Amino acid sequence: MYAAVNGVDLVLLHGLNNTPVIWRGVVDALPAHMRPHAPALPALPDVGAIADALLAQLPARFWLGGFSFGGYVAMAILERAPERVLGLAMLCTTPQADTPAQNLGRRAAIMAAASGDHVERTLMQGMAAFHPAHRDDADLLRIRREMVAAYGASTFIAHALASLMRPDRSALLRDDLPLLWVAGSADPLYPPQAIAALRAAAGHGQVHVIEPAGHLVPLEQPVELAAVLSAWIDGASAAEPVEHR
Repeated sequence: MYAAVNGVDLVLLHGLNNTPVIWRGVVDALPAHMRPHAPALPALPDVGAIADALLAQLPARFWLGGFSFGGYVAMAILERAPERVLGLAMLCTTPQADTPAQNLGRRAAIMAAASGDHVERTLMQGMAAFHPAHRDDADLLRIRREMVAAYGASTFIAHALASLMRPDRSALLRDDLPLLWVAGSADPLYPPQAIAALRAAAGHGQVHVIEPAGHLVPLEQPVELAAVLSAWIDGASAAEPVEHR
């Protein structure tokens, strides 16, 4: 787990085929008063079970950011312990359940992962997750390869099963919960217009489009994401004391 030492607790949850390493650049760019926690998500086939495991180790109260699959887990945390979540950042993700088409796609991906060559297949298919400007960046590609290899097929299968079985938790986004929506400018999974629609459905929350970035915003633009997160938390904290009952 990447963590700093003093100040505001910020929990950052990684996505599929990622490890906490995806947050390294964000953690390094956060101001000194932020205390980030970036845990590894356990390889469990249920987002609720993952949330329970994390809640046992997280601070009493915290700001919460979920990237992609991490957003699904963040919603389960919010469901289980709303009084502990000071605010929620939905980073290239959704509070909704999978569509039937997405469900079918996940099942196909699970079968492919079980057949072998998970790392090479993921790296090849996952190039579209990067903005075109970043697809030849040797450092980003190296980090991506190392994360996919460390994450592994068995964790992918568990998390993909957790993804396809999760319910719609949109109703949890109550009006008194500070909310941030972040999109990558060229995200093929959750493009800016999709994030804008989610924000409209929720009825509140700041929206930020980070560019140039594809789906892997924490890896592609860590400094800008850190600035957006810290400005949002500082602004919400200054507006009024946050007490969720």
